[in-house]
Amino acid sequence: MHCTKCGTELESAGQGHTCRSSTPPPAPRTAGWNVATWFVAGFAILFALAAIAAAILGSAVSDRARPLPPSGTGAAIGYALANLTLIVAIIGLGISGLIWGRGTRQIAEAHGSSGRSYSRHWGIRVFSSCVVLSAATAWLAADRTAPAVLFGQAALRTLGAAALIGGVLHSRTRVLRLIAQVDRVVAGHYSPVAGQDPAWPLSPTPTSDDWNASQWDPDVLRDIEARRHRDRT
Repeated sequence: MHCTKCGTELESAGQGHTCRSSTPPPAPRTAGWNVATWFVAGFAILFALAAIAAAILGSAVSDRARPLPPSGTGAAIGYALANLTLIVAIIGLGISGLIWGRGTRQIAEAHGSSGRSYSRHWGIRVFSSCVVLSAATAWLAADRTAPAVLFGQAALRTLGAAALIGGVLHSRTRVLRLIAQVDRVVAGHYSPVAGQDPAWPLSPTPTSDDWNASQWDPDVLRDIEARRHRDRT
């Protein structure tokens, strides 16, 4: 059972909900959400760069065929710093990702859509899989500092970071498209219903029909007509 005006799913006949065809939704606060979006992208880029640096410096440190030159000490320090940067990037991704996901859900739900379909995007799944695979590669390898292992980890981590950035930006585009659709509703062009074609024209000012439940719920109308018929008999 759905409302014939806004398409909202109803659990019972005559269920009340915020169906006001001529009233705009609350203005979304997108400033913090935009900042969180770019923080996620920035930490993902930092994660990829740190992974590449760790692979390059780690392969230089693992070369034990010759005595360690003085520059090797700098490579060892750089390798440790790269791994520390990886940890910082993971923590930053976790915090900024939670803030971004919460903001995405709030904005999507404020515009009449499901927040999970926007916040739980494909990039998160690819990133998580790549991180797990990179950890499994190091755990199963006989020599964790071998160049092949280090560069394999770097490739997986870079791929995961790129997927995460792509997923976040894709979700951001979808949310902005949703906001644009609602803006057209407020302007009085049409009301988009999920999975349906654009519907009725909207009035710029509220009318009595906007508050008449029988106009948007046919079950209520049928119930009223049935009671009226019983009263007459």
